[in-house]
Amino acid sequence: MPVSPNEAFLRLVWTHGLYTRLDPPGIEVIDPGSAGPEDGIDAVNARIALEGTEISGPVAIHERASDWRKHLHHIDSKYDRCILHVVAHDDAVVCRTDGSVVPTVTMSCPRELQERYLGLLEGSESYRCGQTLAQMPEVKLYGLLTELTVERLERKYNDFLSLYRETGNDWNETFYVMLFRTMGAGSNREPYMKLARTVRYTDLCKVRESVASVEALLLGGAGLLQPIEFPDRYTAMLQQEFRHLSHRFEIAPMHRREWNLGSHNPHHAPLLRIVELAALLCSQEFMFSRLLGCRTPEQVREVLSVQASEYWTTHYLPGRRSRYSVKSFGDMMLDNLTINLVAPMMFTYGHVTSEEELKEAAVELLEKTKPENNVYIRGWKSRGVEAESAFFTQGLLQLSKEYCEKKRCAACNIGRKMLCCQ
Repeated sequence: MPVSPNEAFLRLVWTHGLYTRLDPPGIEVIDPGSAGPEDGIDAVNARIALEGTEISGPVAIHERASDWRKHLHHIDSKYDRCILHVVAHDDAVVCRTDGSVVPTVTMSCPRELQERYLGLLEGSESYRCGQTLAQMPEVKLYGLLTELTVERLERKYNDFLSLYRETGNDWNETFYVMLFRTMGAGSNREPYMKLARTVRYTDLCKVRESVASVEALLLGGAGLLQPIEFPDRYTAMLQQEFRHLSHRFEIAPMHRREWNLGSHNPHHAPLLRIVELAALLCSQEFMFSRLLGCRTPEQVREVLSVQASEYWTTHYLPGRRSRYSVKSFGDMMLDNLTINLVAPMMFTYGHVTSEEELKEAAVELLEKTKPENNVYIRGWKSRGVEAESAFFTQGLLQLSKEYCEKKRCAACNIGRKMLCCQ
């Protein structure tokens, strides 16, 4: 169960010894222990003296003593080992699964500290701690952002690993699905992933010698070939090809309504992104292996830079002519793929195969890629925090999304510094 902001604050106060009083006063805290996992016991390896006897073990921390029962700890044997129950309000007697009472103390916190914490929570989504970051010595800031970036890489590693297991340990299939997921930002992420599962990688590979066949598979599988308002010879060919291939590969197409097709720059619309994907998937056979060998953003671009087929140079929509324009991934999309696909994929592969060089290469690739430009990074910049590379922006994104937005100030190194050192 996630820790509430109040409990997170109490955990910080306990583990750092910032409280002003414990009631009843007969308990001596020799060592408060270290913070446990956020979804588990609050403090581990604590040592206290209770009635002259020294004992050690985990400590549970709640806002109210009655939360012990509310969280079902009274029937969870994991909490039988708790030597102490620390609360802000003692409103109930709590027991272990065998009925024995857990000693409870009420912890008093300095009002000034509580006010600072509430101020942090209120400003957590307005980059209030940016000033603290901006004033940090460069070495310390680098260390902090490195920890956050590695955290983010490890989260993505878990996503990749889960998918790798799901695909039967097939790296090419994993890459294929994650490629589609990375293309689908925001509301279209799930439809892109569904498309990758609707048109299986192994089936697509059987027709990859023909760009038109791959376009038919992907556009038809996405449900974007029906209806076409102004059909022409090329789109009629795509429709006929999809009818043949969907029967051959037993494909049940998605519905057009599953996609968010509005409010897009035409260049970023799903239909054009899909035909660009078709060109990319037809361009080379060993893309996954080639990307593992890339060590610079320029090398990644060389692998991923493609142009959609000739028909789309004069069409934004099927059957509707437009001004001549080559359709290809722009610089922003290529950087996005480098940051959110290639680097984490490299990190994951290195982790699974125990190739430390690849994990280091993933980090170095982020360090060589230019910084992202989005609402989060602009927010930090407005507070004086400049990011020199994607390595730093990934750390700032981790900070924003996993700490600030979730109001995890008490679990954040910056938040702890601002609370404990002022």
